[in-house]
Amino acid sequence: MTDDVHVPPVGERSWWLSKALTADPGAPCPELAGDTTADVCIVGGGFAGLWTAYELTERAPDLGLVLLEADVCGAGGSGANGGFFSCSWHMLASLCHYFGEDEGVRYAELLADQVGELGDWVARHDAAIDFHHEGILYARAGDWQPGPDTEGQEILARHGLSDRLRPVDAAGARRVADSPQFRGGVFTPDLATIQPAKLARELRRVLLERGVRIYEGTPMRELHAGHPAEVVTPGARARAGHVVVTTGAWAAADPHWSRAFAVAVDYMVVTEPIPERLGEIGWATHTGIADSREMVLYLRRTEDDRIAIGGGGLGLVYGGRIGGRSLKSQRLAELAASELLRLFPQLEGVRFDAAWSGPMDVARAGVPFFYTAPSGNLHAGLGFSGHGLTPTKVGGKTLASLVLGADDEWARLPVVGPPLTLVPPEPLRWPMVQSMSWLMETGDRRQEQGRPRGFARCAAGRVFDAYCAALPRDRRRR
Repeated sequence: MTDDVHVPPVGERSWWLSKALTADPGAPCPELAGDTTADVCIVGGGFAGLWTAYELTERAPDLGLVLLEADVCGAGGSGANGGFFSCSWHMLASLCHYFGEDEGVRYAELLADQVGELGDWVARHDAAIDFHHEGILYARAGDWQPGPDTEGQEILARHGLSDRLRPVDAAGARRVADSPQFRGGVFTPDLATIQPAKLARELRRVLLERGVRIYEGTPMRELHAGHPAEVVTPGARARAGHVVVTTGAWAAADPHWSRAFAVAVDYMVVTEPIPERLGEIGWATHTGIADSREMVLYLRRTEDDRIAIGGGGLGLVYGGRIGGRSLKSQRLAELAASELLRLFPQLEGVRFDAAWSGPMDVARAGVPFFYTAPSGNLHAGLGFSGHGLTPTKVGGKTLASLVLGADDEWARLPVVGPPLTLVPPEPLRWPMVQSMSWLMETGDRRQEQGRPRGFARCAAGRVFDAYCAALPRDRRRR
């Protein structure tokens, strides 16, 4: 399936981050070279950490803030994703299963509200992040793909929100982009596409202007509880009244979080600039597109008229040990590229300019958690599960409330608390989840080719859904 697609080797950095750093490397943030103290130390320079710092500067501008990042801000999953600043209407039924209907809808509405809030933030800070608030089409890209989720539609109708997720027919789907595979789908206006690494770098800029001390090239080696707590780095120590851990997939190296989530790796590719070819397929807007397969594809236009696409398959990191070959699957990058040409055969012959990967902290339930240790001064926001752009903005508000001891709507969200449920331990986790992923990926491919999915592959999807949905009674949020 991928023999006729040439994709460059998977890069060390995402195409997004390489472009953002070339355009504006920003003020230097050297590594922490001597001991320091702060009111709050945030560990992790991705979106969760950056939004937390931003929210704290909004609410308590006199707090002394330190942010530590192992690489450069935006170098992890925050700078490597699809750039979909999205709602969660498409997973509303699952949210209501986990949290109860009222709380599930409340959480989904707060996520959707963030899309407009981000537009206001961009205007306030004159931030160049290639922001386009034009929605997303969840396409049914083949007769074999499922149609709209009726349970979610019924929940929306009960709460007067039916307009937030609108069914479209084949003609309506093909008005977004003319794929011969599109059979229909659903559209929501509650999504913006952005250049994700630019958002990370613009958040960094704003925080530096507000006096936040950011140290890049400064990984956390140890975290010691106490009052103050202490973060040990290779060359120094940071002591703080509160410590917030937002290291995403890299937190899996801490035994405390080893069963909170699995570490999966997603792959993306980007074409050369193709303005004329975009015209050929009628993709005239910045509306994003995702399909309805088991292993979802997602694609969008870039500011310079390329197409970036990811998904279709996942890698899994054994034991959460990120690095080396675990981030370098050329097969999965080529799979994403070949799927673009399957969706749009009109683009045959297009060149792909870059490929990259992004590690994700995938919680079993697919929703993040925001946890405060019994000491009251150690906090974590993790488990964003590949949906992180919008939940990290909510997470910044939530973690700020937890740090400040506020009893507000953010501190009372149903995602506050320990993980809803745990992933299996190694050595069981890797073969189990990797097998499920392979069965779902190859099942999608068989149905694309007009072949039966097969019993084992159908069962894999059902088993995986049941596995994600099964929550111990005492972990349900009420």
